[in-house]
Amino acid sequence: MSKIQHLKAGWLGDLPQAFADQFLDLGTWVHVPAGQLVYSIGAAEHDIYGIAQGVIRMHIAMNEHEQRLAHMCGPGFWFGDMELVTNSPRIMEIDAAEDLHLIRIRQSDVEKLSATYPQVWRWIAALVVQHAGLAISAADDLMLPSAEKRLVAVLLRLAGHRFAHPASPPLGSISITQQELAVAANLSRSSASTVLKQLRQAGEIRIDYRAITLLDPEGLTKRLAENGGD
Repeated sequence: MSKIQHLKAGWLGDLPQAFADQFLDLGTWVHVPAGQLVYSIGAAEHDIYGIAQGVIRMHIAMNEHEQRLAHMCGPGFWFGDMELVTNSPRIMEIDAAEDLHLIRIRQSDVEKLSATYPQVWRWIAALVVQHAGLAISAADDLMLPSAEKRLVAVLLRLAGHRFAHPASPPLGSISITQQELAVAANLSRSSASTVLKQLRQAGEIRIDYRAITLLDPEGLTKRLAENGGD
């Protein structure tokens, strides 16, 4: 797929093609090397970004908590939508898990486009709602009492096999340390390591340095369905 096709693989692909083409024409291409920031928490910029190539890591630090990895996304995912609508500072830190090719649509250009497409704000609000649904689903998974199922649910979500847009391709591997995964699943490092060892022995994942690959997403999904997901 081309970069433009990737950008239309998610939310933008659900919208009228004429609008999608004009929306992308407003953008500027941004290259972010692996490990570099796209933006930090509290940044006062309100543009929206689409991922054409590469993977982002999304970090949160709400309430009294320290900053931690919350989610990962690949081609077809759009982000920055909430701040675009609310004009508020960034609530997440976004960095590049690998070399990124993004398209950046400036807030001022979206405002100009709304003269031609007044419904653009409703379409962007729909994107905000999609992301809110993802966040609610993630919170729901973190209330699973089973440590195994909680970690499996997080793995599936991070790799794009759970609550992702149906047109967005899953990630080949997750750039994450075992400590980051333990925190994301609300587990101790030892509990997470025990579950990961079981999944590796079952042939469902491969563990590499700072990366985990899901070898059998279907098998992992079946684990969640056992006993009603408790």
